Amino acid sequence: MDMTKEKLLNNFSFIGLILVLVLFEVLTGGLLLGRRNLINIFNNFFSIGLCAMAYAFIMALGELDLSVGAIVGFSAAMGAFAANISTALILPAAILTGLVIGSASGFAIAKLKVESFIGTLAVSFVVRGMTTWLLNGSVGIPISMRVFDKNVVKILTFLVIMVLFYFLYEHCAYGKHCRAVGASAEAARQSGVKVEKVRFLGFALCGLVCGLIGFFTLVRACTASSKTGDAFEFDVLLAVLFGGMPLAGGWVVRFRSAVVGSIAMAILKSGMSLIGIDGLMQQVVQGVILIAAVALSFDRKNAGVIK
Repeated sequence: MDMTKEKLLNNFSFIGLILVLVLFEVLTGGLLLGRRNLINIFNNFFSIGLCAMAYAFIMALGELDLSVGAIVGFSAAMGAFAANISTALILPAAILTGLVIGSASGFAIAKLKVESFIGTLAVSFVVRGMTTWLLNGSVGIPISMRVFDKNVVKILTFLVIMVLFYFLYEHCAYGKHCRAVGASAEAARQSGVKVEKVRFLGFALCGLVCGLIGFFTLVRACTASSKTGDAFEFDVLLAVLFGGMPLAGGWVVRFRSAVVGSIAMAILKSGMSLIGIDGLMQQVVQGVILIAAVALSFDRKNAGVIK
């Protein structure tokens, strides 16, 4: 990747955030940053941002995970079923479900050498099918569980995970190993990095976080359905690309891009709803932005290099 494109990517997240913020603040006549809408923006940002921070490790590896939405939905379903035994089991059931599915994806990709795009897409289909079959509609939980949907709980949760993941990504060996594998798996292996283990842990970690998101999604709606988590994977992917993360992975993947891109994505979704853009047209807009972000981040020079 040439220096000009790298500099553009480094600043793309902040430029994009400012443009989206100013554009929709003008188009909504100042409603975008109103108190009520700020809560809506935060609710969108919370789930996307949590997953995007875990997704940073996947992106650093030069991989993709298209199963995150399905994992969120299935984790919420397992949490709802666990509530029939005890509400105390909802959180551990959701997190454990996400961890198991993420670990299964990681095993297929790291050990069986399945391409992450194909592997996680297959996992998504399987998990979605299982969710639809098991739920046969929807399953509810006690409304008292909405106590965990309070903003103070979500803010504290987000801050704790952000600090932990930032430290893991920027200051621990694992984060450096992820970027080393993304830059060149063979070179990393020769340097003593356990490439398969690093890849496995990346997907397991992402699955665990998706399980947590499934819990918060469940307690907010107090019901789980086959539609829970639909298209969530594309929101997260667009957020990290909007934040300036390159698909090629490696050392240029910055953790801050996950947070900034998620804020921009949350504002984009809220702004489009405020000005009356329907769901189908929102998908068109997001698709155009996704193409532009991919075009900017795609490294043609190294596209054919086997890592």
